[in-house]
Amino acid sequence: MAGLGLIGGSIARALGERGWHVTGDDERVERREQALELGIVHELGLDPDAEITFVATPVLTLVDQVQRALKETHGLVTDVGSVKGAVTAAIDDPRFVGGHPMAGSELEGLSGADGNMFQGAVWVLTPTATTPDATLATVAAVVAEL
Repeated sequence: MAGLGLIGGSIARALGERGWHVTGDDERVERREQALELGIVHELGLDPDAEITFVATPVLTLVDQVQRALKETHGLVTDVGSVKGAVTAAIDDPRFVGGHPMAGSELEGLSGADGNMFQGAVWVLTPTATTPDATLATVAAVVAEL
């Protein structure tokens, strides 16, 4: 998990509640420490062996953070940004598929992280012409679990 705000924290919490081992990173040190203290993540940093890495950072940082996740991990990578054009145009790696959950809260940060936030929500995935079917299917299965 890259980005531990409301959405990233909610994804991390949801995955952890479903038995996944969750690691997480955030540019804010206090947020990383809070996520660890609250048990939202099991370890800090990006796990190079993670099956999937979610990038939940501000839209203007998505391209850089997706590229970082692709460089530092071996599994699939997806994002949760509301704007897809820039990230899908900049990233042509077959391990990436863009996404955006149609969910949220009036709360902010980890204090609002809710493992049930995505139940019943639509989660839009934006594969490109070069996205392998297996990549799309795996990401779709993980988000459907949430």
